[in-house]
Amino acid sequence: MTSPTISFANEFQMEENTKSELNNLLTICFPEFNYEGRTFFKQIPHYRLLMKLNNKLIGQLAIDYRAMNLNQTLVTVFGVIDLVIHPSFQKNGLGTKLMKELERIAIENNNNIDFIFLVTDQPLFYERLGYTKTIQKVTWLKINQGKNYGIGSEQVDDCYLMYKKVGNKEWSDGELDLLGYWY
Repeated sequence: MTSPTISFANEFQMEENTKSELNNLLTICFPEFNYEGRTFFKQIPHYRLLMKLNNKLIGQLAIDYRAMNLNQTLVTVFGVIDLVIHPSFQKNGLGTKLMKELERIAIENNNNIDFIFLVTDQPLFYERLGYTKTIQKVTWLKINQGKNYGIGSEQVDDCYLMYKKVGNKEWSDGELDLLGYWY
């Protein structure tokens, strides 16, 4: 297979043809969700890593850049909203390439980014990349299909919260306020 290219894109500068490709990719990879022509599930990401092969979008990583409150200390994170590889190209290390590119960008900017943070039901993939599971009482803004349902707060143990340190701050289990929506 020819090596795919990865580009960093600001969401607000996305061209219509790229948005259409993203919608198609997300619909193929997450058929249980109705994207209704959108390129996001809960909220528009700030950035994306776009993976193309022969000018065709085959993967993407949506990135949220935000502050979170970890045990009464503000931290800045790159949040992995979703990592998607077209089914025809899965199991070829392409998801790993996208995650390593995200990590490279975060480390280059570690004066502004403390951690990469994500929520997953596939922890082994991320553990192999050096991510650590964390147990937190989480507070977040409940958003679904364009509607705010209030604030949620609970001890999370039915999925995996994971992080990777890229800056100088230390992570600790306890209480995490996402200061926004759940990935």
